[in-house]
Amino acid sequence: MKDIKENSQAYDIIGDIHGHARELEALLLQLDYREVDGVYRHPKERKVIFLGDYIDRGPEIRRVLQVVRGMVDAGEALAIMGNHELNALRYHTSDGNGGYLRAHSGSKLKQHAATLSQIAEPSPDEWTDWLDWFAGLPLWLDLGPIRAVHASWNSEVKRQLKGIGKLSGETLRSYSIKKTDDYDAISTIINGPEARLPEPHSFKTPDGKERFDIRTKWWEPIIGRKAKAIAYQGSVEDIPDVLLESYPKITEVGGHEPITFFGHYAVMEDQPEQILDNLACLDYGMAKGGLLVAYRWDGEAKLDASKFISIPQRKDDDE
Repeated sequence: MKDIKENSQAYDIIGDIHGHARELEALLLQLDYREVDGVYRHPKERKVIFLGDYIDRGPEIRRVLQVVRGMVDAGEALAIMGNHELNALRYHTSDGNGGYLRAHSGSKLKQHAATLSQIAEPSPDEWTDWLDWFAGLPLWLDLGPIRAVHASWNSEVKRQLKGIGKLSGETLRSYSIKKTDDYDAISTIINGPEARLPEPHSFKTPDGKERFDIRTKWWEPIIGRKAKAIAYQGSVEDIPDVLLESYPKITEVGGHEPITFFGHYAVMEDQPEQILDNLACLDYGMAKGGLLVAYRWDGEAKLDASKFISIPQRKDDDE
């Protein structure tokens, strides 16, 4: 993990990409990066922070990985792990009992299908190398005045996971056993806390899956509030408006905390904006027809709405 107490570097932080390379390269160009010797670089020594979820769903997954890794290897960017990279590691790792850490069926197979067809199945050796790269990605970046995490920031969990090392082999297996402290710790950082709806309530996601848990606004108190008010996910229309009975552990982001950037939540809004002066989600649903979003950070202590930059997903008729 990256913990750096002082940092005067200027950063451009980019949310979930999900295999949309054309939009990523268009966004980098809009941010004044140019491809030099095969790597996108900024003339004023700015760097990118990528918030994870590079794979699955989009049409150009390999190219996204090449751009991101090329910038990281050249010192032009930092990158953290997203839940889709962790899912891929589990999907392709044996559980030691004849199966895999993540099932090869149903919604899990559907979610990973684009990556399987584009890279994993036709180019298994190349895919093994990508998995090894995923396993070494940090789960967060703590850079002093700013912080980056895929889903939610939790200082207690961060302390628990600080010495985790590379997520492969037995380490990955030990952090993939559900209903254990290790599994819950990784899930807090990578997937964010969820709250269970009281029985018999559930809701359907836009893709038709029935769910009993909601993704929550982890920076706000939950107790005594209704599900719709605390839900933070792409669509809340079908969530029943009932009082919550099961509460995740919440980490509030006070005004004294560094600016925290995160992705994961597929906010389906037309205009990116900060949540608090020191908190911003940068996943605006690129995987679902939305926006690819960046924030240009130049050292400010409070977020500035004018510094969000976005690119819409290209449609088939634009190709």
